[in-house]
Amino acid sequence: MSKYSSFWFDDRKSAVDDFLATINLDDVEVVKPKPKKDHVALAGHKRAIGNFVRIVSGESVPVRFMTRGDSYTDGKSVTISGNINEKNFDHIVGLALHEGSHIVYSDFDTFREVRNWTKLRDWDLTHERLEFLRGMINYVEDRRIDNIVFKSSPGYKGYYHTLYSKYFNHKKITKGLQSTMYRDVDFDSYMFRIVNFTNEGTDLNALPRLLDIYRLIDMKNISRLRSTDDAIDVAKSICDIVFKLVEENPGSGQQNGDGQEDNEGEKENGSSPNSGGNGTEVDTGDAEMTPDENAEVGESTEGEEISSSMEKSIEKIFQNTKDLLEGTTPKTKMTKKDQKIVKALGNSNSEMVETGGSSMGKTNVVVVPELTQELVDSKAFDFLYSYGGYYSYRGNREEDIANGLRLGTILGKKLKVRGESRDLIFTRQTNGKIDKKLIAELGFDNANVFSQITTERYNKANLHISIDASGSMSGTKLSKAVVSAVAMVKACEMAGNINVVVSFRWTNNDKPVVIICYDSRKDKINKIKKLWKYINAGGTTPESLCYEALMKKWLGGVRGEDNYFINYSDGAPWFTNNEVYYSGRSAEKHGKKMVTLMKNNGIKVSSYFISDGGYERDSERSGFKYMYGNDANFIDPTNMMEVAKTMNKKFLEK
Repeated sequence: MSKYSSFWFDDRKSAVDDFLATINLDDVEVVKPKPKKDHVALAGHKRAIGNFVRIVSGESVPVRFMTRGDSYTDGKSVTISGNINEKNFDHIVGLALHEGSHIVYSDFDTFREVRNWTKLRDWDLTHERLEFLRGMINYVEDRRIDNIVFKSSPGYKGYYHTLYSKYFNHKKITKGLQSTMYRDVDFDSYMFRIVNFTNEGTDLNALPRLLDIYRLIDMKNISRLRSTDDAIDVAKSICDIVFKLVEENPGSGQQNGDGQEDNEGEKENGSSPNSGGNGTEVDTGDAEMTPDENAEVGESTEGEEISSSMEKSIEKIFQNTKDLLEGTTPKTKMTKKDQKIVKALGNSNSEMVETGGSSMGKTNVVVVPELTQELVDSKAFDFLYSYGGYYSYRGNREEDIANGLRLGTILGKKLKVRGESRDLIFTRQTNGKIDKKLIAELGFDNANVFSQITTERYNKANLHISIDASGSMSGTKLSKAVVSAVAMVKACEMAGNINVVVSFRWTNNDKPVVIICYDSRKDKINKIKKLWKYINAGGTTPESLCYEALMKKWLGGVRGEDNYFINYSDGAPWFTNNEVYYSGRSAEKHGKKMVTLMKNNGIKVSSYFISDGGYERDSERSGFKYMYGNDANFIDPTNMMEVAKTMNKKFLEK
């Protein structure tokens, strides 16, 4: 794994990896399943890369995924590949930073003029010459703007190094530079040799006047070029040399450095090392540049013979390099469907939060801070459906919501005590407001004729309701939880001084998922009517893994306010993937730990065991009791009288 990507990715080996290490895969027919797109990760990568580009450029440059056509920097936005993972993340970041810096530091009007020949009317340009000129302009301009970023944001050099290693400092490119390839006096040979000046295998004797061109570019002093026009001038000077050499040597073979002349006809003498570099860690414009700036041209070199397959590989990498220079780097396209999902997740600020630990392992929980219609319509999650008929209870959700609002009105009257206040009058005080009833006592040398009024109110409260929406909750269980939760929301709205947040939790694509589906601080209760009808049960029960993710993001408790946490679930926490095994007593212990942590943070906890009246194992209730202790409630959560009793007990606690 790349050292730069290691900041963003977890390089732990899974239990599957450990198992595979013990068997001989040569003896086993392995069928690799097609990996599923991790839309949440892609949304996170896009957001991270967008932040990088914004920091480096100092401007809000849009970052978008590749959907169609060739990738190019259009002067307005940066396009990234639709396939990002821990292996390619670094060079994709490097490419995005490179494209973003173009937008800020390059003159795209000037580029367009060059493409239209308007600045080159005095030149006799064939198609081949024009392509070479454009390549040289792009190369010099790339080095110019990369140097600006290196100077202004040195912390991002690592990503550029990774990009350079992929295109310019690749080991196969090194072999190509040292081989018999690209030694003819033609445009491709000069292009290959020039754009790979930073490679440790650079041979300045491979072609005539190659050292002159190296000194002309003067990479260590590239900062002297202040504009795109300056870069174009250098590129044109390179072309003055190369065009003349190619014209004088049509169809030539080995026309190399021995006795070559410069523009004034002066012969270059001396000897030159084949390379002067220090490896792949190459900065443009830094002291790390290769080859040796004091190199001189000597006798021509012949190079090493390489296989035809290696030649093809080198040609392919070289073509990729030319695409990079031209700004048309091929990138994996993203389907409209995937784009829609990633956009919805991005707009909901979805992210992954690491949870777990100890012997059960760690895993990422997908946390979605906001349920939106866009998220529902994107079909990002299997348990959110914008179309009917998939689940038998899907059509009853609107009825559940209506029942909850009705019962909430009843519950609200029972919880209104939190919105009430009382005045306490203290008489016979030495200061305050004169008590008329005590004025007569002034004649008896009694000065304590004042009264004071103290108003007592309950603190502002924050309530988080977390609902288990796993597969085992489907049917009447989830209906009960929804009815009760909606009633809570309505009641707290009536109380007036209680903020309410409601989250649901599931699993999807081998990851726990928790979505904030209502937040009274910014949502109207109408949101429940509009969007909760799409909520269905699905997946397993990553109960306290979701609690941990919530606590890391929001559940720290608000100082000076009363904080409450309510859970609805049918117990039996269980979840497993290649990273974590969360089950049985270990899962219950983790649940107990999270509940204890909440309490230590000043959060009062209540947990309602949801039953459908059918068969339940004793272990489910006992495990539930183990996790929540005296805060476990085994009542019908739709019985508002019973709910009011348990809630008021918590609300009235000092």
